[in-house]
Amino acid sequence: MVSLATPDFIALQRDLATPIPAPAWPDGAGLTAFDVADVKAIHALLQRAYANGFGGVTPDWLDWWEALRADSEFEPALCFVAKAEGEVVGFCLCWTSSFVKDLVVAPEWQGQGLGAALLATAMTALRERGASIVQLKVVTANAGARRLYERLGFVA
Repeated sequence: MVSLATPDFIALQRDLATPIPAPAWPDGAGLTAFDVADVKAIHALLQRAYANGFGGVTPDWLDWWEALRADSEFEPALCFVAKAEGEVVGFCLCWTSSFVKDLVVAPEWQGQGLGAALLATAMTALRERGASIVQLKVVTANAGARRLYERLGFVA
């Protein structure tokens, strides 16, 4: 039976005045510019990454994309895409309010530093835009993500 319970979240934030680590990209993966041509692949990654119940995304990629581009806090410059061999393997989306909306890494790339590299890149970009803090929320039961955020200086 599928649980209909809403997961519990914890809100975290990080002071952007403190040093941000330089992104350390794992071998074979790196940052690429956001390209509308990748939207369908990004949506597929979001679906894969959130299949564990630690997040969610609108099922139809076009509905997701139309809603995203219509959102007043969306800016393509705050979309960070990681690729390996031409495939999207990581994605970080930040709102203009300095909120990390999504941070996902393909399961086969987890634990290799890709999420940390994406988040460090996003934090640097937000600081360069004048933000003093960055915020996010994480499912309380998502121990792996919570460890990553704590390691990068996020606190409740």
